[in-house]
Amino acid sequence: MNRNNVFAYCGRGTFASIIGILVFLIILPTSIPAQEDQALTQMEQPDFLTSGLYGGGLTFINGDAYVRLQLQPDIPLGKVGIGLDLTLLYNPYAEGDDPQILAEDGEAWDSPSTWLRLIRYIRYGQPYDPFHFRFGELDYLTIGHGSIMSGYSNYDRRGLRVNLRNSENRYGIETMVNDIGNPTIFGGRGFYRPFQREENNNLLTRFELGATYLTDINPNLQEGGEDPLSAIGLDVGFPIIETSTFRLDLYDDIAFLNTFPEESTQTEIVLTEENRVTTNLAWGNAVGVGFSFTQTLLKIEYRMFGEGYIPSVFDYTYESAKSLSPEPDMPQFLGLETNTEPSRGFFSQFIWHPLPQIHFMGTFEDYTNTEPKLYMAFTESGLVPRFSLRAFYTKRDIGEGGETNFIGDLFDLDEKSAFSVEVRYEVFPPVVTIVTREYRFRRVEIAEGISEFEPIHKTSFMVGVSTDF
Repeated sequence: MNRNNVFAYCGRGTFASIIGILVFLIILPTSIPAQEDQALTQMEQPDFLTSGLYGGGLTFINGDAYVRLQLQPDIPLGKVGIGLDLTLLYNPYAEGDDPQILAEDGEAWDSPSTWLRLIRYIRYGQPYDPFHFRFGELDYLTIGHGSIMSGYSNYDRRGLRVNLRNSENRYGIETMVNDIGNPTIFGGRGFYRPFQREENNNLLTRFELGATYLTDINPNLQEGGEDPLSAIGLDVGFPIIETSTFRLDLYDDIAFLNTFPEESTQTEIVLTEENRVTTNLAWGNAVGVGFSFTQTLLKIEYRMFGEGYIPSVFDYTYESAKSLSPEPDMPQFLGLETNTEPSRGFFSQFIWHPLPQIHFMGTFEDYTNTEPKLYMAFTESGLVPRFSLRAFYTKRDIGEGGETNFIGDLFDLDEKSAFSVEVRYEVFPPVVTIVTREYRFRRVEIAEGISEFEPIHKTSFMVGVSTDF
């Protein structure tokens, strides 16, 4: 498919999708009940991370036992918040030059990224304040509408997120860096509302233009000197209704990804003798409706992709996916099977906060010629006396390869997955017992100056004093 045909195909699909969504908006009821003021858009990135524990216990990583000590003070200073994280694992069976004192996931204290984990976060303000920054862990980070980066995690390294916007919300920018100790992924999105006025705004004056650029300067951990993975996106949006309690958005994103750089060894991918694909630019398009009201956020997008495009390439398992070595008989990009046929389908996200003690979030996406991807997270705190629960699960390419069915693969924890569940019980406040089970990823150095992420099974039993949940 040549580039002119790509734009023509994209344009026809986008126009038809916009017409359908506008019909939906016309028949949508317009009466909006009054609610208390609250920043609903902050629900887009719920925090499911543990904090505020002082205690110790045992941790088992891939069957090896460690003694665990954990101190996690949170220091609120108005709009400024500081969280520290001193987690030490003691290996009583260390021999020779093996270190006895290790970091959170059994990592040696041998890199700036590991030492920076002592600072869990330093933040100012909230994501949709005129100025907000957060240095620390990035968990489920989304840039813009999520067409390029959606649900990204830096696996407990210490990155940076900075948001700037003027007080009238006329223009702004959001940026990110994945790892201050070893930055490889960075970029952001800027937006501008050219027709916005100080008052009496309507549909046209809320018209929003956005542009996104994100790059990974080291996308192939097995090879040195590879071209960066770069993604560029353009988007237009109409915040149909925008108040402190209700927001309805219509938007259209188009993104371009240099899936197979021309000068890379992966320029040409051969799947069969009859199916040969050579390209240096892949495209994707998403038309969506976003709805937030009281304690609910819902997004539905219809997405279309050209040959070779990877949707929301920077997701939760991106770092682990690019650590996988390509199979010799099936060349892959970033460890992901690159789709060589145009595809289309739906992306949906649902966030619900029905009670102060309960928070749920889920996303699901499924396209033709690809396998589905799922993310789910849940927290419960205080609804059952003395009991608290945190859990999340994500998996991409569910049912890939035909070795098992959809349900069987859904419950199989492998390199396509990440899972965590934490159960707390207050013996007598503030003393708590905690059991944590995780399937996550840790950094390992495969050569001098080169590291990747490998999956680990981790179980912890702790007793301590909790200051926050």
